[in-house]
Amino acid sequence: MREAVTARGLVQRNAPRGKILLVDEDLQDLQVYTVLLRQQGHVVECCVTYLEAAERLEGERYDLIIMSQKGQTFDGQPLLERAIEIDRRRPVLVLTRSLDRRSYVDSMYLGARDYLEKPAVPGEILKTVSNCLSYRLVAA
Repeated sequence: MREAVTARGLVQRNAPRGKILLVDEDLQDLQVYTVLLRQQGHVVECCVTYLEAAERLEGERYDLIIMSQKGQTFDGQPLLERAIEIDRRRPVLVLTRSLDRRSYVDSMYLGARDYLEKPAVPGEILKTVSNCLSYRLVAA
């Protein structure tokens, strides 16, 4: 039986699992989010550059993409655009250290499913990932 931790630390049964591409230049964040997601049963592949992630998108299939925004300028915009171009139904979650209204609006306009500030609380990221994967199942 599948289980996931909810925002309040409760166990949620039958939460969707997925293959996730995690893109983050911060190795510590990459490790923390990878461990958290793998503990919930997700398959997680990691990249530290947008270029590497773009190459993986061309050859692999993912249920969710989680990408870091980097700085105040959204350097990952081409990756987000390409991910949506390849599969409009696949959700993309953008993580950022500095909330910027312009980057938020741009990300959502380009097709991001959600946008969270780092460091994301474990319950918050798990709930958002579960929602994104549920959205993927409904949209399919």
